[in-house]
This record gives sequence, C-alpha cells and structure tokens, in this order.
Amino acid sequence: MCTKPMQPPEQMDGRLTLRILPYLIGVIAWLGGKTESPPEKVPFLAPDHLRAFVADGQKARKHRQVQAIEVLTGSTKEHPTPP
Repeated sequence: MCTKPMQPPEQMDGRLTLRILPYLIGVIAWLGGKTESPPEKVPFLAPDHLRAFVADGQKARKHRQVQAIEVLTGSTKEHPTPP
C-alpha cells in the first residue's frame, strides 16, 4: 500500500517520462512474452551525441580486435611452424 500521496501531473517531468517510455514499453513486452530478450539498456539521460560517441568507440574497438585476429591468422599462414 502506498503511504505517500501521488505526485500531481503538473509536477511530473514529461521530458523524462518520454525519454524512458520506449525502454519501458520494451520491458513490458518482454515481461508479457512478446519478445525473446529484454531491451538493451542505455545510459540514463545520456545526451544523444554522447551515446553516438560511445557507440563509435565500441565499433572502433571491435574493428581493431577483428583486424588483430586477421593479422594473427594471416601470419600463421605465411610462416607455418616447422615440424
């Protein structure tokens, strides 16, 4: 049971509600069994340019890892170990 009174609608932050609404809809769909996994979490109230910067950094890191693996596999093909 709630013991505190509800917050009046004029004091609610509409911008915050609208920003988290897509995530909440995804969680509700997941809990209802309509999706296989929960929605991806995003940093709370992070600006869009910061999210894009983080996503670009993650892509670059993954690209560097793939390149390193390709270089390693290529070097073993060029220089096989002697028997």
